[in-house]
Amino acid sequence: MNLKLILFISLFITNIFAVNFNPSHLSKKDIETLKLIKKQGKKHGLSYSLMAIAIKESSIGKYLVNVDSRDFGLYQANIKTVISRHKVKDTSWNRNRYAMRLISDFKFATKNAIAELTYWRKIHNNDWRKVWSSYNGGWKYNSKRARKYSRDIATIIRRLKQVEV
Repeated sequence: MNLKLILFISLFITNIFAVNFNPSHLSKKDIETLKLIKKQGKKHGLSYSLMAIAIKESSIGKYLVNVDSRDFGLYQANIKTVISRHKVKDTSWNRNRYAMRLISDFKFATKNAIAELTYWRKIHNNDWRKVWSSYNGGWKYNSKRARKYSRDIATIIRRLKQVEV
């Protein structure tokens, strides 16, 4: 029971941070991480989307595990999607192995987020609102929750662009 309460509070805090994101309150470590993300995403044209998703999903690495939704890592990638993308058998061993990689391997997590965004970008013909909605809601990109997620990502991006990251 205590673990579920802690996870609920963590998710609540994460959402508050993302909606009320203020770039002037970033720590040195946050800025370093965002610069790494920006560099990795640059050649794909995804720098700001990746940075915003890392802020929204994990508060830039502060919350790397969501047991309830089975999302892991800096960008909270869904483990079933990652398993499928890497064409490995969906077993408990592989789910744990890939979840640990998403948590501990920055480049692996970033490559997965890039692959996910690139997929939805192609599906939605560069309609970023739908791309961000699908990152959160998959094919249910028109749901109220996914549309709100997309608006949050857009807001975070606007705020990030106001400062030098």
